[in-house]
Amino acid sequence: MEQTTSPLPKKEPKLIPTLDFSQAIKEVIGGKKIHRLEWEDKEYYCFINDSVLVLHKPDNKNYQWVLSIGDLMALDWIII
Repeated sequence: MEQTTSPLPKKEPKLIPTLDFSQAIKEVIGGKKIHRLEWEDKEYYCFINDSVLVLHKPDNKNYQWVLSIGDLMALDWIII
């Protein structure tokens, strides 16, 4: 079978730089929102509101966030 090559350059998959929790929380303190790649729904994200760590959920409500050990140890945090 003959292989054909495209004249266009091959696209490399876009890698999303991930953070550990200590790096991510610094971004939150700086005013950014963070999300874990493990959370499939992009409507889950964290931020600070009136000095409280908040988790926004898909129901469009914000909840005081109680961190799990899994969240603290995760290496898949991203800034959104």
